[in-house]
Amino acid sequence: MAGRNQPEHFKDFDRPPRPSEGKGTMETSYAKLHLDPELNHSSGYFTSDTHSLEQAQRAKTDAILSHCRIEPSMKVLDVGCGWGATARAATQRYGAHCIGITLDEGQLAYARQRDAETGGPRIDFRLSSWEEFSEPVDRIVCVNAFENFEDKRGFLPHCRTLLPVGGVMVMLTVTAERRMFRVTSKDEIVEFAQKAGFDVCTSGSLADDYARTLELFVQNLNDNRSTLLSLVSERRLDWHLNYYSKSAEYLRSGLNDMFEFTFTAL
Repeated sequence: MAGRNQPEHFKDFDRPPRPSEGKGTMETSYAKLHLDPELNHSSGYFTSDTHSLEQAQRAKTDAILSHCRIEPSMKVLDVGCGWGATARAATQRYGAHCIGITLDEGQLAYARQRDAETGGPRIDFRLSSWEEFSEPVDRIVCVNAFENFEDKRGFLPHCRTLLPVGGVMVMLTVTAERRMFRVTSKDEIVEFAQKAGFDVCTSGSLADDYARTLELFVQNLNDNRSTLLSLVSERRLDWHLNYYSKSAEYLRSGLNDMFEFTFTAL
């Protein structure tokens, strides 16, 4: 649920358009018209002022997987894998054995299709919640998915049960120092992790990176508006434009922030 202190223009943001106006989940055909080619619905890392959205997403994936310290044949869990970009990179660049879990059937179908087309090592993409996953793994990544979890207190303790001592988890998430929407604070996340049995390392603020990513989403939606309106309702499209724009505004203003957390199991 949204927080009581949320601004007026955000009052409907936890309630996407009804199914008759376009599904609440994002169809792959819709995503392809405003995300990068790998379909990362998450923040990029703009390590250069000249980076495109595609380059920033590649930089983000490279950084997260590097910080995860993956070695060949390690079993890696991607929680909230979306269309499979991070799992594909971990498999192709690091030789990991990846499991990607998502709650979206369209994302699952696309990820499996892309995986089958590569001809390389197969990725185990599944329709599953994190609560249902109980297999031991060596590494975990969670990229801008934690924001949407209802049981935030339970997530990190559950992940700790999956990892061996020395196992690493990297999580990228939006934070807020006051409760708003489904977002929690940086300090709370550190507290949750430490109580769960993790050592915690936190990046500097990445708010500007996410704001710039969202602004490029908006630019792409506007550039492809006529085509998008053949796929979804005008209300659905305008909802996303407003959501991305206001989310970027909140990140720019400091009301929201974003950090990359590296958790090492003790």
